[in-house]
Amino acid sequence: MNINSSTKLLGIIGYPIKHSLSPTLHTMLAKKYELNFVYLAFEVLPEKFKFIRDAIFTLDIRGLNVTIPYKEKIIPYLDEVDKEAKYIGAVNTVVNKNNKLVGYNTDIYGVIKSLENIDIEDEEAVIIGCGGASKAIICAFEELGVKKVYIYDIDKSKMQIMKERFGDFVVLLKQENIDDVVSDVKIVVNATPLGMKEADPPPMNLQKIKKEHIVYDVVYNRETELVKFAKNIGCKNVIDGISMFVYQAEQSFFLWTGVKPDTKFMFKVVNKLLCNKLIK
Repeated sequence: MNINSSTKLLGIIGYPIKHSLSPTLHTMLAKKYELNFVYLAFEVLPEKFKFIRDAIFTLDIRGLNVTIPYKEKIIPYLDEVDKEAKYIGAVNTVVNKNNKLVGYNTDIYGVIKSLENIDIEDEEAVIIGCGGASKAIICAFEELGVKKVYIYDIDKSKMQIMKERFGDFVVLLKQENIDDVVSDVKIVVNATPLGMKEADPPPMNLQKIKKEHIVYDVVYNRETELVKFAKNIGCKNVIDGISMFVYQAEQSFFLWTGVKPDTKFMFKVVNKLLCNKLIK
């Protein structure tokens, strides 16, 4: 791929953003399919975020991924929001359609695809964390027939927003009740950034994890203590953040380019990137 005056710009915005594998993954996809795109990471300071719409149009950015902490904050800057993204109140993909910014949430697709070989109908789940990723997971669980979802976040206002959005499908937890609920449910989810750094504490008491649990962790840049523990005790279904990351990226790439990329190639790229990161 040769960069020239016709090269189109894609990217990802967040803060922080230096950990992201998206630039390398999407640039390699563009090269594989001979598309004249480059994909860059833009670390946007919170006080500068109000200029995001002007920046997109000034630089003629054709599409963006949106990550922490802007999945909810981006919505007022968009012209249109897809039905699912509007329902959960979080956008992770923006498409610039002839100077009209349209928001989508491909995380929902990513969760559903990552669970396509696991039957979770009529099961109950606990989710730690109430950010944008959590909203996508709850929406996916609704579509997949989960019976009930217990949620906890240190920010009580976020929990309340989830209750207002999803109603009786979610049950708010107190911190002192997490252990008992984790023991009783089938599905355990970490939807917080805890685990991205080696020194991070686990999002819950690991001793409450049983081998019968389905364990789901949204962190993809390293194997978290939760994922390690679940694998070590023999959990049959342990889904790390790589699956959700790859499948949401598949759908984002399709929305921007009209090309449905090969996910086997994408998994290979991501695993190689993570392996090289560990070696370094």
